[in-house]
Amino acid sequence: MGKSEVDPRGQSAARSYRAALARLVRGEGRHPDHAGRVVRITPASVAREAGRSRNPLYTTHRDILDEIEVAAEGPTPMRDLAARIAELEAALAHLRSDARRHGEERRELASENMTLLHRARSAEDRLTAILRRMPEAPATGAITRPR
Repeated sequence: MGKSEVDPRGQSAARSYRAALARLVRGEGRHPDHAGRVVRITPASVAREAGRSRNPLYTTHRDILDEIEVAAEGPTPMRDLAARIAELEAALAHLRSDARRHGEERRELASENMTLLHRARSAEDRLTAILRRMPEAPATGAITRPR
């Protein structure tokens, strides 16, 4: 077969590998090992997804190996998921820090509240004692005699 002739089996394999690569990039693998999971994109995972051997990738489909390498470095659902997890973990750490700080503030406020309540009760007791020692005030409108 000359260079101008096209190998239909090679084209079919290339289509299978590229379709498998596209599914893995989208996170939609169909292979039982890939289904429902985010899969790292490698020549082996692409071949497994395509249901073919990986040897032809290295021998006759070097261009597809380059595509696999580019796809492995690009954004994928796995990378997006990993970035989202890292983002959520950072947010969780921040929320936990805030929760600890708010718990400390709440304890400080409760302590201050108890101190103020104690001071208010003490002042009320002193005022009550002072008022008990005072003579009775005359009734309103009553005429008082000077002493």
